[in-house]
Amino acid sequence: MSTPPTRRFRPVTALVAVAAALSLAACGNSSSGTTSGKATATEPLTAQQAGAEINKILGDLPELTGETVRGINGKVITIGGTGTNTKAGQHTLPGLDVGAKARFARANREGGVNGYTFNYVGFQDDNGQPGASQQATQDLVESKNAFALVPYVPASGVNGDYIVKHKVPAFGWLGQDFCAWDKNPWMFSTTGQGSCPSVLPGKAVGTSSALEQYLKATGKDVSSVKFGIFSSSDPYGKAGAIGAKATAENLGMDVVYAVADLPSATEPPLTDYTPIASRIMASGANVVSASVTAPALLGVYGALKSLGWTGDMIYGQAAQALLDNPSTARIVDGMIGTTNAGALAFGTDSFAQVTEDLKAIGSNAPADGIGTVTTYWAADLFLQAFAKIQGKPTTEKLANVLNGGTFTYQAIPGVTCSQSWPVGRVLGSACAGVVKYDAASKQLKPLARLANTGGYFIVDAKK
Repeated sequence: MSTPPTRRFRPVTALVAVAAALSLAACGNSSSGTTSGKATATEPLTAQQAGAEINKILGDLPELTGETVRGINGKVITIGGTGTNTKAGQHTLPGLDVGAKARFARANREGGVNGYTFNYVGFQDDNGQPGASQQATQDLVESKNAFALVPYVPASGVNGDYIVKHKVPAFGWLGQDFCAWDKNPWMFSTTGQGSCPSVLPGKAVGTSSALEQYLKATGKDVSSVKFGIFSSSDPYGKAGAIGAKATAENLGMDVVYAVADLPSATEPPLTDYTPIASRIMASGANVVSASVTAPALLGVYGALKSLGWTGDMIYGQAAQALLDNPSTARIVDGMIGTTNAGALAFGTDSFAQVTEDLKAIGSNAPADGIGTVTTYWAADLFLQAFAKIQGKPTTEKLANVLNGGTFTYQAIPGVTCSQSWPVGRVLGSACAGVVKYDAASKQLKPLARLANTGGYFIVDAKK
């Protein structure tokens, strides 16, 4: 049996794409115990340096072979999406079910890509249940005959082996299914793999962008920060907290709390968050990063405020919906939002196209909702990669475009961040913006516009 050819990705020359441990609500990285340590500031790696390190550790990606043409009917290609849109009846990521649909609809209005149009068969919500996620994925591939899953955004990670077996390109974020290099070359996360437990064996991975932008926006001296991180107890949350802790330490912060003990997105929320808040208070943290879903954020932050805590809470979203609801607006007032994508708070012009595309499909989802942006982005990534396929499209050719080392996703200015592939399989973007939640005006106040900044840390993992 012959060995498949390999492709070595070229050193990247631009900063790579979206989200990392500190820029996503669902991300986090830490051991399960409280730790403290102040490190001397270390210069982060450039994207080119980080890419070279990843290649050295993980090796070459195999070139995929085969002729999988599932879902292609003449010049029409079937696409479907699945993920966790609701949990316990609550929408946790507004726009998750419509972002990709809106982007594909515009592609069709503009005549398609390479002569092909797209039959979008809809988004299937798994409600955060692993069994439902498996059923939805199998239905889309086997019954709906989907060529690719866009978006693929489940909270659970139970479909990786199935996706490999059926050669299904999947574009999205969240979930452990994305946590592989050559073992699963079919999955493409707009957020990288910074929250994967062992993305680089023995290493912690993080981007400094969000924290650097926070420091610039608030004028804080890094020496004054006593940093805390709380995250979910699932592997995704624990891994994300390890990266966040490593990033803060390498920036020179005193990390006094790094604990991953909150319920995951697939588990029932706590009834009382006071014990968590009390432990954070006792640590002396004056800046805390919340690497959890919105219900847990509200529980912990509300409990902290009731105990008299006056520090800064950093949350990885610019979520206007939290201010539109009077009960949540009271809790999040004063919170800092770091975002790896644009927000309407920075101006509406950059979101004009997204807004128009949502209107065209009859959706009133927020144009800058975290769900809208990340799934619109997933579809835009798919379409840009699809445009690079030579000849008749196959799932193998599409995956090889992203894994071959010559493809760079071009950002939507003010909305998304650029991303070089396949290094983007591992690294989130060195790109961030900062807002402040203001309950009185019911607005997100811009503190720092979305910009390329900072770099990457790849350091020995500490328990």
